[in-house]
Amino acid sequence: MIRERNTGVAYLLWFMLGILGAHKLYLRRPLMALLYLFTAGLFLIGWIVDLFTMGEQVDACNERIFAHDDHTDFLEDRIDELEDLVEELQDQLHDK
Repeated sequence: MIRERNTGVAYLLWFMLGILGAHKLYLRRPLMALLYLFTAGLFLIGWIVDLFTMGEQVDACNERIFAHDDHTDFLEDRIDELEDLVEELQDQLHDK
């Protein structure tokens, strides 16, 4: 299971390695992290903007994580149902 992201950790990564995109990797945004790496945090402008939007970015990341978890639970339940159905059909075929 994927852990929820923490705003404090995101700010720490932003401060220490933000112009290299470390906080973007933490927030599961690998393409943005690459962009930050090659442009020094979008020429520091993106890095400064992140100071004011980090909370929203962390919230958005956590929403994506939880949405993924909800889909995973749904799919696991559906797979269980289908496995039961396959077993029933196999039993019916063996009975004939």
